[in-house]
Amino acid sequence: MIEGKDLERVLSVTKEHWAKQVNSDQFHGLFQGKEIGHRIADYVDESTTKILRDHFQVQSELDAKGKPRSRSMGDIWIKSSGMYNPVNVKAGEYGKNGQPNLVSLSKLIAAIIAREIDSYYLLIVKMELLPRTQGISNPGKAANVSVRPHVYFVDMLDWLDYVTFDSGPGQAMLKEKQFYIASNNGTIQPNLTLKQKLNRMIDLYHDGNRRLLQNRESKVRKISESIEAYRSDSAKSIDQSGLKLG
Repeated sequence: MIEGKDLERVLSVTKEHWAKQVNSDQFHGLFQGKEIGHRIADYVDESTTKILRDHFQVQSELDAKGKPRSRSMGDIWIKSSGMYNPVNVKAGEYGKNGQPNLVSLSKLIAAIIAREIDSYYLLIVKMELLPRTQGISNPGKAANVSVRPHVYFVDMLDWLDYVTFDSGPGQAMLKEKQFYIASNNGTIQPNLTLKQKLNRMIDLYHDGNRRLLQNRESKVRKISESIEAYRSDSAKSIDQSGLKLG
């Protein structure tokens, strides 16, 4: 796990960086054109990862050819407590809550069982866009807004009550709205044992697989009913009333 002093340092370094960076012309240049949210997320993700590399002892997970793995569990691995800990950097626009993908749950369980990791960290940077008269930072030349950064740094395995699992793609996903409310903006830190974390992940895994089977059985049943209805219809006339053509 990442030690308390290192947790605080990651949080402070990230907050200090973005408190300054949101005032830069480079950052406000992202506000030109469409899909501002996506451009902000990509830029914040890359910039946050770089600042961590500049301030901490880090590594990247490598593939069989010795190159950085494109689907690593962590965007970056930070050394603390004598081990490297995976950190997933997530970025986006503040207030737009959803269920972003986090990590393959089966891969995460396997890594814990193999004793490769004992935690999985989320470093979340959300940018709140405000009218220029309300912000805490100076407005940029490129936009009629100011920006307030919000930073959270938690061990996801302490917050599994706010994680859901879709067994189709196999991804654990964060229930953002519930998480932000429950965590008091990341300031509350539960302290679960590794056994408790693993048991909760296994429960999530089984529940996701159960729901997947139920959904597939429901789809098969509906298709079968539709086929039988079609076969029993002697007219079999074409009906395009439900089509939207233009």
